[in-house]
Amino acid sequence: MRLHKKLNLRSFVSLTIFLSLMVILVTSILMFSQHHDASTAIVHTSVGFGMLIIALWHLKNNFTPLKQYFKWRTGHKSVINIALPLSVSLCLLLVLLSTFQFSPLLAVYEWGNRLRAGDTAREVDKISYDKVDKTLDSHTGAELTIDLRKGPYFAWPQYAIWVETLDGEFIQPIYVTSSLAKNNFINKVTNKDNSIRFNSHVFFSKKFDPKTLFNFEEDVATKDQRIRPESLPVFLHKLGKKSADGFFVPTDGNLIADSYTGATINNNFLLKSRMKQPIEGRVKVRLEVNHSFDFNEYYSSDRFPDDPIYSGSGYSAQPSIIYEAIVNFNEEQEYYPMKIIGHGHHSGQNGLVYQDMGNFTTALELIDRVIIEVKQDNVTNLQRNP
Repeated sequence: MRLHKKLNLRSFVSLTIFLSLMVILVTSILMFSQHHDASTAIVHTSVGFGMLIIALWHLKNNFTPLKQYFKWRTGHKSVINIALPLSVSLCLLLVLLSTFQFSPLLAVYEWGNRLRAGDTAREVDKISYDKVDKTLDSHTGAELTIDLRKGPYFAWPQYAIWVETLDGEFIQPIYVTSSLAKNNFINKVTNKDNSIRFNSHVFFSKKFDPKTLFNFEEDVATKDQRIRPESLPVFLHKLGKKSADGFFVPTDGNLIADSYTGATINNNFLLKSRMKQPIEGRVKVRLEVNHSFDFNEYYSSDRFPDDPIYSGSGYSAQPSIIYEAIVNFNEEQEYYPMKIIGHGHHSGQNGLVYQDMGNFTTALELIDRVIIEVKQDNVTNLQRNP
């Protein structure tokens, strides 16, 4: 038996519209009830456009009978076409009720929001944390837990967390990245083409290969020569350790103790530490963070051409960002959110905190949020209330 192949246009159009409707129905439910990703939205949009094209083609081929539906009378003049006013009225009614947020329709909308919020909460539960315990048995003060959730541009930063008095007197470090604490910056970075002006954060793109623009070589200089005073200038000036050239940086004979240092934690982290001894009243807990290569239009590579530190091999770009929380050890409050209070000097010339943040962009998104948890345990309470 011989089979004849023939495309039935009516079947093709009907099947395409039906299958498209099924896909759009599924994606609509997903987008209504869940925190959807880009794939769901792309499928919904692309299939919707495809169905729209087929539907327009279908309307073109059936335009003559369609015109009959828009007539008030059909067939004999005595027969009134009530489908037209009913369909127009229904569409107008739904538009008006939605525009004025009619209660039943608003309830459906809020129900979808609750479903998506619950789905987002489940996603938040999946966020991973690195746990670091830097508590020492010899320390008898309150226990501090730093809960840091990274932002979208948190890749390989330098940061330091410390405690000082309200008057600015340094009390103790909490955590300092080891590259800074040990003055152990290994790579020496140089431009392959000095004529290139950097004015964006393209370096954070996963598709970008920094080796296309830079030479990375092991720095054979001594620790006293390999200095980065612009990295965390507020902390370094507060720490007060100086190199032989007078820069505020740790050097071979004056490094930060291992109990306060560690590798750069590139993930969200929970850092547990303890004060050396019980402290009364209020103190400042500060966090300073900085990221190389985070250039923007203002803090471009040629912004300070006569500044040897800013224009050197550190690629400081946007200066360090300072977070702060005022913690009261005499209160029962357990949680203290840290807030941005300013930034450090672009080349580390001083330890001042500058409050003008108008020229910052991605540096403000290095960190999503930081919360300090304070626990006054039995050891601390016995010391304070013998």
